[in-house]
Amino acid sequence: MADRWIEFPHIPQRERGLVMQAGECLQLPALTAPREPILWMRCLRGVPQISDDGLDVEVWCACDGGEAQRLLSHRLDNTQTAASLRELSIDLPVPLGCQLRIEVRCGAGPLGQPSADWLGLLGLVVCARDEFDLLRARTHHAWRLQNEIAHFSQVYSNDFYSDRHTNRRASVDDSSPRRAMPSRSVDQGVVEASLRAALHDHLRCVEPLAGENAFAYANRMLAMVIPAQAPDFPGRLRALSAQHPDRPLRMLALCAGEAAIEGSILEAAGVPVELCIVDVNAGLLDQAVMHMPTMVTVDRVLGDANDIGPQLGKFDVVNITSGLHHLVELERVLAAIAEILSPGGEFWLIGEQVGRNGNRLWPEAWEIANRIFAAWPASKRTNHNTGRVDAEIPDTDFSAGCFEGIRSQDIIGQLERHFLPVNCYVRNAFLWRLADVAYAANFDLNDRADRELLMRAATEEAMHWAQGGRGTEMHAVYRSKRAGLLGLLAETHGPH
Repeated sequence: MADRWIEFPHIPQRERGLVMQAGECLQLPALTAPREPILWMRCLRGVPQISDDGLDVEVWCACDGGEAQRLLSHRLDNTQTAASLRELSIDLPVPLGCQLRIEVRCGAGPLGQPSADWLGLLGLVVCARDEFDLLRARTHHAWRLQNEIAHFSQVYSNDFYSDRHTNRRASVDDSSPRRAMPSRSVDQGVVEASLRAALHDHLRCVEPLAGENAFAYANRMLAMVIPAQAPDFPGRLRALSAQHPDRPLRMLALCAGEAAIEGSILEAAGVPVELCIVDVNAGLLDQAVMHMPTMVTVDRVLGDANDIGPQLGKFDVVNITSGLHHLVELERVLAAIAEILSPGGEFWLIGEQVGRNGNRLWPEAWEIANRIFAAWPASKRTNHNTGRVDAEIPDTDFSAGCFEGIRSQDIIGQLERHFLPVNCYVRNAFLWRLADVAYAANFDLNDRADRELLMRAATEEAMHWAQGGRGTEMHAVYRSKRAGLLGLLAETHGPH
């Protein structure tokens, strides 16, 4: 098929693809369906003008030797701009592990006119949803590499880069000879086994605290083996108060609920604060007052944090405890927080869910967690929400019916638009699901065997963290870009 691969000159950017003609079918090799499989295709008219009735591109799929079913159909015609360049994607409705046969068919349009009906297939990826970005980037690797080398072989001769052209050697001959990249031959398995054993030994001496449940015990062990620390929120409050000794700090707590966490932080800090609490639940607002120490004055605001703006004034601290992942209007909310923070003020996130939407585990974390879970006896897998013994951890999308984790995946990217990080502590890819409210009561922390199960789970979580696992639990301090800019101008030119 080498002569079918061409570059298409009738589109602005340089792209390469496979040409198919009307009546032809491209059959992919047999594939084993991954978890959450998707198909993505990028295509266009293969020539500037095709037949008057256009052409049809279709995707067909057969599973485990069954009859092929049409999954996707799209018509390209001459009226469409940019050579009908299209990106099409679909979730593949097949079970994990089945054998897939995928076909791409090029048809001659509704009137069966095949004249010049050439389809340019620029990209085709079938993979697990979580692998899509990587596998799409791998397409046309050799061709892209050739273009990359050619481009940078000549681009630096441009006068734009003349300030870089300083020769610091007489010639290249006095350096070591050019050599190829050595192969990757390190046995990572041995290294990982040694680290895993060391982590587990480190945790053997950790005894449960009085009144501690399995969730708290497991997460305390995790904190002991991660070489990072969550922000000291009471300490930060005291430091901010010392900068303003003539007045109480102004603090805004959004999505506060009963504000139990905020109350404990304020009590530990022991400084005067004017606290404004915003929540949609009137009953919880009333409870929140009872959790506040006496040096704190409380202003309760019944309202939706999605509607926050400058109407409540300026604040030294804005705090959200496990609430940002319940908000839909992240763009509006975070822009407003950046605006209402005073110069030098801080935005706190405590126990925020920044993992997969709907509080689901990322696929790689779900896989590791289920390996651990499957090795537990049935008594530890009893789900107290349902009363049943689970074979695997439920993969429920809680955002389908409420706002739990409605836009968790977007939080970090949206934060970066408006804030600068001061201290971001992110951990816990799956440990929280192994000992959450569904399973925590299954463990007796006075039982050494039960503690051992949790120790091993914490060890695997720490290993996953060290190997680049995506955490879901964030404790963080940010500063507003906008407030910082205003503070800089005030220092230079006086207040604005």
